[in-house]
Amino acid sequence: MFSTNVVSKAINLWESVLGSSKVLMTHGLSHRGYAKKKDDGCRRACADIPLEKDPVCPIPCDRRGKKKEGILHRIKLRLIDGGTNFGTPFRYLQDDKCVCKEIEVPEPKALPAPVEEKPCIQETRSGMQVAVLGADTSIGQYVALLLKQCPCIKKLRLYEARDTSTGCCRELCQVVHDLQHIDTNCLVQAYSCACHDLERCLQNSDIVLMLESGYLSMDMPMETRFNYQAPIVKKYADAIAKECPNAFILVCASPIDCMVPLVAETLKETGWYNPRKLLGSLAVPEMRASTLAARALSLEPCYVNVPCVGGTEGDALVPLFSKALEYFEFSEKNAEMMTNTVRCASEAVAKSDCNCVRSAELSEAHALAGLVTKVAWALLCRDVPQLSGFVETDPCQIISPARFIANVVEITGTGIIRSVGLPKISDSEIRRVDIALNELYRKQKMTMDWYTKYCSSTPNLDSCQVNFFTTRHYQHFDDCAYGSI
Repeated sequence: MFSTNVVSKAINLWESVLGSSKVLMTHGLSHRGYAKKKDDGCRRACADIPLEKDPVCPIPCDRRGKKKEGILHRIKLRLIDGGTNFGTPFRYLQDDKCVCKEIEVPEPKALPAPVEEKPCIQETRSGMQVAVLGADTSIGQYVALLLKQCPCIKKLRLYEARDTSTGCCRELCQVVHDLQHIDTNCLVQAYSCACHDLERCLQNSDIVLMLESGYLSMDMPMETRFNYQAPIVKKYADAIAKECPNAFILVCASPIDCMVPLVAETLKETGWYNPRKLLGSLAVPEMRASTLAARALSLEPCYVNVPCVGGTEGDALVPLFSKALEYFEFSEKNAEMMTNTVRCASEAVAKSDCNCVRSAELSEAHALAGLVTKVAWALLCRDVPQLSGFVETDPCQIISPARFIANVVEITGTGIIRSVGLPKISDSEIRRVDIALNELYRKQKMTMDWYTKYCSSTPNLDSCQVNFFTTRHYQHFDDCAYGSI
């Protein structure tokens, strides 16, 4: 009986096991299914048959190819190659005819090779050619020494205006050989009036500096200095009109108040007059006035600038000490005293010196070299300086009886572009300017009379040159020539 119950229970257990297996098999067959091809009779799972492409919504493989790859996607692909895919089926079993394109991982771009820094080589820049007329004097040699060190000057031509074989200065050729030893790229050349080299010296010059041709002293009368210097300056102006009519002319031969109108009239006669390129120098009195004001104020001279208006010497010179320092003004008595000091500075130095040579040569050479340097940089378009100069007046700005007056101007590559005119000045300075204008009118009238008398015909000019070059002798010249006897 016991055995019969055991057998019946075992039969029931097996029947239940077999029943559950049939249910599982039936459920699996209902969801898996099989497909049969007519050609080869091979039966494969539906999962192995490639899905039809939907033109509206592509399969995930195609969407992945259009998606922009980011840094996280690159990291995921690298992990897939290493054996893990974070549970995402990136690779599908597909038919041979429809193979999903593998995603190409762009190779990381290498950094560009470092560029070797080449040494910075400064480009060769253009320079100016400067002709110094009257370089046989000591002041001309000092100016040449300072200009030789200027980086904006490529060629320096020195002209000997008078025979110095018996003078008290060195020969110009010796000076040039000496200057060539200075370690700069400026080429220095010498020319002499004995060889008629004036035209050669002026050829293709950009700046012409007219210095005094002789040892003239400021204690001489103004008419004496003018009669001696006028024929020489007239000859210089004629040569400039022939060889370098576009050059910037700096007139430093005293009296400058008379020489600038003389050069202008000569150039007008030849048809090459350009008021933008003719300037009379006020560098020396401006330097003296600025230095004197700086000492009175106990300041550095570089912080003080005293412009000069009117003329260049004597009563025509008016230093504007009211413009020396902003928000400061000298008393009327102190300004008058300093004005007289600046006007008589050359005579004071001449009295303390011997009767041989021109006085204050070193300071004047420093001022003239600074003026030439400023003009050279301006013509090279490297700077637009403002400086005091004796130029032709603009009737729209200044109404005066004198055609030429000293005031502040601006210089660029084309020359003088603007005349600033007279600034706002004090009452005492206005009175000095009125006196200066009358003095300038007198000097310019004397210049025009001389030009009309001697330059109307060539024989008159030749006789004037003979008169002032041969028959006249000055005590200063004799002392200079025969000081060693």
